[in-house]
Amino acid sequence: PPFRGPPPASRGPVVSTMRRQCSTQLPGADSRKSRYSALLPGGDGGRGAAVLSGGHWDGTLCVSSEAGRTLHAAVQHSRTITCLAVSGALLITGAEDTTAVLWFLAPPSVPKHTTVPQPLRALRGHVREISAVAVSAHLDLAASGAVDGRVLLHTCHNGALVRSITHPEGATIGHLHIASLPHRLLVGAAATSEGRLRVYSLGGACLHTFALAGGIRSVLLTPEHMCVVVGGVSGEVCIWRLDDGALTCRLEPAGAAISSISARDGELIVGTQEGEVVGYALDPEMLWGRAVRDATAWATKPSPVQALKFGQRRQELVSDRSRLVRESPLASVSGAASGAILGGPPPRGYT
Repeated sequence: PPFRGPPPASRGPVVSTMRRQCSTQLPGADSRKSRYSALLPGGDGGRGAAVLSGGHWDGTLCVSSEAGRTLHAAVQHSRTITCLAVSGALLITGAEDTTAVLWFLAPPSVPKHTTVPQPLRALRGHVREISAVAVSAHLDLAASGAVDGRVLLHTCHNGALVRSITHPEGATIGHLHIASLPHRLLVGAAATSEGRLRVYSLGGACLHTFALAGGIRSVLLTPEHMCVVVGGVSGEVCIWRLDDGALTCRLEPAGAAISSISARDGELIVGTQEGEVVGYALDPEMLWGRAVRDATAWATKPSPVQALKFGQRRQELVSDRSRLVRESPLASVSGAASGAILGGPPPRGYT
């Protein structure tokens, strides 16, 4: 057979692998993929979930199906998208070009089609790469954090700058969340060795600092936004309240570094770096103590003593109201008709 020499230096051998054929494979380490990817319901003709993904070299925001088929692609950033967050119909993306873009997740025109992101406005003010973003549709606020430790808070309707907060140590921002009900801003460093999560008010004051030995890996707000679940590098899972900063419970360690946390319908699902999935039950009494149980029992069926005290207090209020009306100068000026209206007995069913 004829001799076949090596290919020329200008041309490399043809390589055909399954990895080259996977068009939706995201670059970077697995720990960073969760920062620029999210799930949307109703993708691929309404039969599954759509995947929002960044991390592409050309700054594209892609909407893909579960099967890996690209359904929509939008370009608003000049460099790679590093992080994204979703709240209701609002989406925010941050990129290496130091800008954050606010998107509107428009419902599909055809019921079986997927949601299409539409750009609303660009949020500027950073001078370094953006590493974390957060958005709250309820508060109409969007937050972005950069690698220089600076956090900017903007309004969503016009993009106005509301507040600027700087990390005390100037560390890269890795955890950023907005709690809508207690109006709190959660800021944490990206380094796993940093084991502190700081809670700020919307005015910029640091209210609480949550510390977790070994470092923080994952942070999640509970559905009611009153508690925060923190997963550590050592597999420890702790829950703090945002109103007073109290540690409500310390769950049983998962045994490996926490990679993801999800909470829904009273259950907490934790994924570890070793590929294990651990489930916990979120009991309201465990989060809030005996106050929730006592308040629920009083509202459903008050005791006879509580009912008697409530009736006595209502009679005192009615008597005070009648006395004030009779002593008022309006009663003497307005005459009998006016006195009948203001100083008469309360309506039926009031006492």
